[in-house]
Amino acid sequence: MLSYFTNFDKLIGTKLIVLLYWLGLIGIALGGLGGIFGGLGSMRYGFLSGLGMVIASIVGAALAVLFWRFICEVYLLLFRMADDLRDIKTMKSGAPVSAS
Repeated sequence: MLSYFTNFDKLIGTKLIVLLYWLGLIGIALGGLGGIFGGLGSMRYGFLSGLGMVIASIVGAALAVLFWRFICEVYLLLFRMADDLRDIKTMKSGAPVSAS
């Protein structure tokens, strides 16, 4: 188990990115809910401005989820490219490729 963390043959970045993706979704959801409740609270001072804040919070949260997913996929792509390049290098050297 210790060799898993001290040896860089297998990258742990993909698992870390999945964890960060879910943490990011939780943060986006909390931010979106905060914006919605803030908009609902500001409706007592101005209905249209509060409604605009609620709508902007919903649209902003939806766009943030799409953007966050894209960013995480780009990072996963980079890690998978590194794994594929390592497999190509191993195949060229004649060693058997490990199934991952």
